[in-house]
Amino acid sequence: MIVGDGDAFDDLQRIREEYHLENQIILTGKQPYESIPAFIASSDVCLLPAYNNETMQDIVPIKLYEYMAMGKPVITTKLPGVMKEFGEDRGIIYVDKPEDAFGRAVGMIEEYGSKAWGFVENCGWDDVVDEFEGILVKLI
Repeated sequence: MIVGDGDAFDDLQRIREEYHLENQIILTGKQPYESIPAFIASSDVCLLPAYNNETMQDIVPIKLYEYMAMGKPVITTKLPGVMKEFGEDRGIIYVDKPEDAFGRAVGMIEEYGSKAWGFVENCGWDDVVDEFEGILVKLI
């Protein structure tokens, strides 16, 4: 899901249609500010794929604070202002080019999804009942 209507919106629509990704990519367009927390909450990873040009050198978009305040991992282009503000090891992964953010996000979602599944795969009701019965048997 891509929220907003920035400069790349028309290109994103074209790419989505060209590659028949209408069922995989949601382009919401511009949304009211009040609805943004719900969109962030539904996200696995939040991105800031910005070009490192003169305009973006010292900008620190408020959306990064919003993402982090909601506990979301962030992937952003290495922008000097962002790196100065947040540094390393603060929940932000830096990439060299904007297009790298998307690939990194997919990898991150897959990695964390696998870790989550590995954790819960033995937490089914049968497993819980077996563990509980074992505790009860020890008490008798």
